[in-house]
Amino acid sequence: MSNVLNSNNIGKKFLLSLETRGIKLGLKRTVELFNICNHPEHKLKSIQVIGTNGKGSTAATLSSILMASGLKVGLYTSPHLVDLSERIKINNQVIDNQFIDHFIDLYRHDIEKLESTFFEVLTVMAASYFNEKNVDIAIFETGLGGRYDSVTACKAQTQLFTKISIDHAHILGNTIEEIALDKSCAIHKNSTCFSIKQTNMVKNILIQKAIDMSASLTFTQHQNNKVYKSNLLGSHQIENTQLAIAAAKHIIDIKEDTIERGLNNVQWKGRMELLCSEPNVYFDVAHNDDSIIAFCDTIDSLNHRGDKTLIISVQKSKLIEKSIKQLDQRFSKIIITQLNNRMYTSSDLASMFLSQSKIEIIDDSNLAIKTGFKNSKKSDLLAIIGSHYWGDIVYKNF
Repeated sequence: MSNVLNSNNIGKKFLLSLETRGIKLGLKRTVELFNICNHPEHKLKSIQVIGTNGKGSTAATLSSILMASGLKVGLYTSPHLVDLSERIKINNQVIDNQFIDHFIDLYRHDIEKLESTFFEVLTVMAASYFNEKNVDIAIFETGLGGRYDSVTACKAQTQLFTKISIDHAHILGNTIEEIALDKSCAIHKNSTCFSIKQTNMVKNILIQKAIDMSASLTFTQHQNNKVYKSNLLGSHQIENTQLAIAAAKHIIDIKEDTIERGLNNVQWKGRMELLCSEPNVYFDVAHNDDSIIAFCDTIDSLNHRGDKTLIISVQKSKLIEKSIKQLDQRFSKIIITQLNNRMYTSSDLASMFLSQSKIEIIDDSNLAIKTGFKNSKKSDLLAIIGSHYWGDIVYKNF
């Protein structure tokens, strides 16, 4: 995601230039780059988080719980909101520019020769950074799918499965079955796996893959009846939290008060993030049917009595037809904009809504935010959703 750089860092500029290579399926380049770097991934105790929605929240929650227990935790997530450094953290501190520069200086020739992609290089760099800094545990969020995702090449000892539904259909397949089969390929021989409650089809696919790989698989809804409270808003976070707790208990003997302290300290931007009050302004990167429906459920749970305005821009590749009706029913005004040329045009997105009278098209995304905020009373609610690409603009305004 090519957002504005926070520095003139040469390493970052080179990394962002790799985005033009797009997505290339296959693990060969990642494995070869790992080999050149002397396999830092083999020296890590690691966890891979796989799924369609909730991967980042689960990874961040697990990181916070393990940090509360005193561990040094590496966290690799994607995409970023403002700066690519956000993707690689140790105990919530982003990777330093000096390491990025040094890594690129060492391996630039190899990266060019292999024609490695942006995500492939970042994955190998993250493992190298975590290894050099001697983390106790490294948590890797899968980028896309499971079969060919670079993170799968890390061969984590533990896999966590968040909700699996349809997204990236143009790459992973048009059915839940195809997508679940792809994601299940992240399971390694003799690994330990945890999953939230899935549909029967997805559940059976995961079970069969675990059997094939002699891996253990636990569905976390059966772990215990206690409901833990996280500072991340939304009922959908309950399952993500249970999944993170199950993984934490597998890794370390951990007390209940430590778990609760970790949950109270979870940091994860862009997920029902309250940017300001009076009016209440929320930012959520919900960008497909399931995540937008979860966003709508969370809005309902707030029981907000004032008017509600939505500002939205969504990528053209995202399936959102089911969730549009939900948005239509909940917001009295909807401002539609186009963040960049990867997004639906404002007119195409507007045409999906039934209540055309509440629609306003403002193609300038910065102006869309300013207009929505200016026209909101102190008692109102303003929500900005649809993409990680909002990051730069949102944080410049709030």
